[in-house]
Amino acid sequence: MIQLNNSLQAVNSKDFQQIFSQEVLQLALDLLPLQQGLQFGSHALTDNIQIMVNTVRQQQDELIVTTGIFYSSIIAGCNCADDPTPVDLNNEYCEVEFSINRHNADTRISLI
Repeated sequence: MIQLNNSLQAVNSKDFQQIFSQEVLQLALDLLPLQQGLQFGSHALTDNIQIMVNTVRQQQDELIVTTGIFYSSIIAGCNCADDPTPVDLNNEYCEVEFSINRHNADTRISLI
């Protein structure tokens, strides 16, 4: 289970957005639903990811953080020498919700 302890501890600080973004970027990025959030490409890239905190809601047992994630994708071809598909980067954006348990920092991640 993913745990975002630092984010949970920093929820009421002015540095929450920075701490949350850093902690998420330290996760194995294949845990984020970037591939499922694709709109333009066929393969999500995990370099140059930027996270924007949209909303933070405090509930009794959970902290709900809604984010916008900016990243890139490519359209993967067959890699043949005569493949006409260009390998251009596409700008991608998806919204992801992080539900952090307030008791143990266990975190569920879901694509919105």
